Amino acid sequence: MVLVLFDIDGTLITSGGTGRKAIAKALSEFCGVEIDMSKVALGGRTDPAIVRDCLRLGGFSEQEIPRLIPDCLAIYADELERAIRPEHVTLLPGVQTLLDQLSLHSDYSLGLITGNLKNTAYMKLGAGQISSYFPCGGFGSDHEDRNMLPRFARDRANTHYERTFSPIKTIVIGDTQHDVSCSRHFGAWALAVSTGMCSYELLASCEPDLLVTDLSKTELIWPFFESVLDA
Repeated sequence: MVLVLFDIDGTLITSGGTGRKAIAKALSEFCGVEIDMSKVALGGRTDPAIVRDCLRLGGFSEQEIPRLIPDCLAIYADELERAIRPEHVTLLPGVQTLLDQLSLHSDYSLGLITGNLKNTAYMKLGAGQISSYFPCGGFGSDHEDRNMLPRFARDRANTHYERTFSPIKTIVIGDTQHDVSCSRHFGAWALAVSTGMCSYELLASCEPDLLVTDLSKTELIWPFFESVLDA
């Protein structure tokens, strides 16, 4: 059996900037100054890492920041819950069909690997009406370093599915170089999709095991899945 771990933003869905706006509003109010989100790298990073950068821009010292991060994450989650609505969330090309196909195939189990906090991840997936496909995962609330998240996701999948998934039987699907690097760090396979913030050319330079323009390319994706299953 193969464990297939999906990133969320830019891979499964787009939320029209709702998450960016929510974190900007929450952190600007917390810091008392407007946070310029154009100065904060978002794609593929964990929410704690993003909040850390926002607090730096807000003028807090490196000594102060660690104790402030948990409160800021909670404030952000509250703001996103107020802000996000189903009309803000769009499934990216091929997502619904691929999830439906995978959920009917007994050789594949689904999970998440995302820089979102667990609660904000399911807010977004719920708004997109696809949360039921993902019973477990690794989240930004588990660790600030994205490279640590595949192990959390795999361990929870082992428990939920009552199986033991090895890295060689795990696929990470994402839209940034960070998704590829965390997959490599864990020893899993990397499927990159250029529907998010990174260009096709940048993703190609990261040398994923498969690179597609979007998740509708099932003529490429299914042979790749089957090669991992047979590995």
